[in-house]
Amino acid sequence: MDANAITDAIVSAAAQVAGDTWQKIRQSAPIYVRGFAQALVDIAAGVLRGEISRTDGKMYAQNARLMLVQGIANTAQILLVQVQKLMDSVFNTVRTGINGALKVAIL
Repeated sequence: MDANAITDAIVSAAAQVAGDTWQKIRQSAPIYVRGFAQALVDIAAGVLRGEISRTDGKMYAQNARLMLVQGIANTAQILLVQVQKLMDSVFNTVRTGINGALKVAIL
């Protein structure tokens, strides 16, 4: 089992499905995807060696999936914060110009 091959397949699929959105989060998201892929490899290996039951393996895999979702959601939240900062900056620039030009602070 190769975690890198799993990671590459997931990243490729994400790029196709998410398009432009993926391009915005692609720098940090692969770290989470790589962790997810490695967790699956480790869990499967543990089940094959008899160190983890199949039932527990499924539970651990579900937990790994949850961690992936949380990581991607965190990345998306960071992106949204940056967009908000950009919009605040744009609005402040417009507000200064408009209020200065009108001599009345309407914004």
